[in-house]
Amino acid sequence: MTEYNLNFMHPQYGTTFNVDIDGSFTVEEMINNLLLSGFINENKHGYDFELMGQALDRQITFDEIQALNDGAVIRIIAHQEEAIVEETDASDSFISLHIKHPSEALVLDVELSSTLPLSNIIQQASDKNFIQGKDNILHLQKGDKLLDLNQTALENKLSAGDYLQIIHANLVAENPIETAFGQLNEKIQQLETQIETELGNIKDALPAANMIPIDTTRAINPTMEQYESIDTIVNRLRKNSNQPPLKRIRPVSPVLLLSLGFLLVLILIIALVMNGII
Repeated sequence: MTEYNLNFMHPQYGTTFNVDIDGSFTVEEMINNLLLSGFINENKHGYDFELMGQALDRQITFDEIQALNDGAVIRIIAHQEEAIVEETDASDSFISLHIKHPSEALVLDVELSSTLPLSNIIQQASDKNFIQGKDNILHLQKGDKLLDLNQTALENKLSAGDYLQIIHANLVAENPIETAFGQLNEKIQQLETQIETELGNIKDALPAANMIPIDTTRAINPTMEQYESIDTIVNRLRKNSNQPPLKRIRPVSPVLLLSLGFLLVLILIIALVMNGII
């Protein structure tokens, strides 16, 4: 018994479903298994498999498929009602769009019918091997705007010649302005929290109001006390201790000081004369 590890590509979104299958399974049995798993929805027109551009017979087993190797990608083809296609062909108009590769510097030019949703662009890109199936759902984006794959180009307000970017669901670009505002608000909140914490620490470090000594007489009006000189204070203390007050110190008269100075000079001159110096 041979087992294969295969990838089945979704017909609309380009995502892949990886599964190990028995080589004795037929294509039709595998289609039924994919329907039961919910990977693809019921389609009254049916599905087929395609490998490397070749349609696979529904009754053939996987052992009978030539050049089938582990890791091969098998495309799921969803059939459409031919009558509806023929009726819409007459009134169809097409719009030319430029599709950018999700990871490489490649551009694919596509023609999209005005009646088909944008998901057809993903289908065309897969058909032309412009993109490979990924585990994540693919999206289309114009500038910073994410487009609705279930709507037409007109409903998405697209114009001929527009450039669209294929992206993966987990790589949808964030709005840089919103991101910057979010980061700024976060920093402001952090700063407010830090300030509140520091103010709380300062408040906790201060003594309580009832622990601060206050002299009510001085606090009300510190200039109300009468000024007293040192002499007054000393005399009051001496009086309280039954001691006489201090006598006033009178300065020497200037005349007396001049007389004493003249006398000292005269004595000095006499001494010099007597010693024969002069």
